[in-house]
Amino acid sequence: MGVLTTVFAFLLVLGPLVVIHELGHYLVGRFFGVKADAFSVGFGKELAGWTDRRGTRWKLCALPLGGYVQFAGDMNPASASDAGASEAPAEQRGQMFQFKPLWQRALIVFAGPLTNLLLCVAIFAAFTMAYGNRVVEPVIADFAENSVAQEAGLKVGDRITSIDGETVGDVQDLERYILLHPEGRVPVGLEREGRDMTLPVEIAAREIDDGFGKTARIGDLGVSFDQPIVAGFTSDSAAKDAGFEVGDRISGIEGQDVTSFHDVIDLVQPRAGETLRFTVERDGAELDMPVTVRAAMRPGADGAEESVGMIGVEARVGRLVPVGPVAAVGIGFARSFDMLDDMVTGLRQIIFGERSVKELGGPIKIAQASGQQFSLGWENFVAFAAFISINLAFINLLPIPGLDGGHLAFYAAEWVRRKPLDGRSQEWAIRTGVVFLLALMVFVTVNDIVSLPIFGG
Repeated sequence: MGVLTTVFAFLLVLGPLVVIHELGHYLVGRFFGVKADAFSVGFGKELAGWTDRRGTRWKLCALPLGGYVQFAGDMNPASASDAGASEAPAEQRGQMFQFKPLWQRALIVFAGPLTNLLLCVAIFAAFTMAYGNRVVEPVIADFAENSVAQEAGLKVGDRITSIDGETVGDVQDLERYILLHPEGRVPVGLEREGRDMTLPVEIAAREIDDGFGKTARIGDLGVSFDQPIVAGFTSDSAAKDAGFEVGDRISGIEGQDVTSFHDVIDLVQPRAGETLRFTVERDGAELDMPVTVRAAMRPGADGAEESVGMIGVEARVGRLVPVGPVAAVGIGFARSFDMLDDMVTGLRQIIFGERSVKELGGPIKIAQASGQQFSLGWENFVAFAAFISINLAFINLLPIPGLDGGHLAFYAAEWVRRKPLDGRSQEWAIRTGVVFLLALMVFVTVNDIVSLPIFGG
């Protein structure tokens, strides 16, 4: 993947998200009658721009790592108030940000992160409406080798209902918890043959590769939920010729119970040329269907071609449920808030030393990931944009002076004190916050650089 492609993908992600964020501030400010002196995408030297009839300077700047709206009365892009603004004529003060009521200022500041959140919701809702909502029942179909769940006493057919006290509605709920908690002993609630029980399980940690040379440490239970449901057929499919249909669930082969597609593979591959009796569940009925297994050639463990049995079916994990607009928006909000919750958990783990600071990513890692997702197609790229958008919302809501969350903290203090902090205190707080943010930016950038392959990362 070329450097130009990576840079292009990075700008294609970050540019629109910055514009959307700042448009949130700008539009709500304009609604409340606040004049914007500048709307900038990027920082530093202006590369191009124009001034509209309201006197707002719209500009593109050299450093494309953010942006800002500078309202009338702001001393700088960090929205520090200009001490001389109070001497301006009353008509001008009416257009200045700092002279607006507290609730209006809070809404203007909050509008930026909120817009990023709503964009993430919109993307998830659109995907859900277009493709349906995939629901995977948390019923164990199989175990991996050396599965910690199997060692703890869980069995095929158990339905996991909770983990560490958190309710598990589907596999996504379970995976969210497990992925973020490598190692640790947790109680797992389950339902077995109509009985509720709880077993303690020691979560295992493992390293995964994203396919682009990057690894991550995640938790693992060693369980599989891939129910043997037919999702489609290959060309020259023996199962299709025998009368199988999409949605059929294979429950048995030659009298042996089948709980996962691993079972199907294990029972079919050694039986090329034989006619096997399949038990299939369809619309609540159980059918017996004979299938003559066809032979196919594939590379063996030693690299030589070998003949294996195939019936020509494609697996499906879970079921797709059609979703209407209202339900899709609800799912979009749920998934967005789940991501926010995951970010809070991850940040807490880094702060308390449960995760390495190497997992923090800066602009270089974001650029790399942008290029990688761009190479995988527009669906992956748009989903990645949703992830970055919710990250921008989260980061900007942190109570650090200089960020939106810092300004909201000032307004909370003003609401409690019934008067604002003095200008000097706010100015020094913002300067300190900006220094902290710059130091953090330098740290994550260095962290990104040392993780590059040329440095052995």
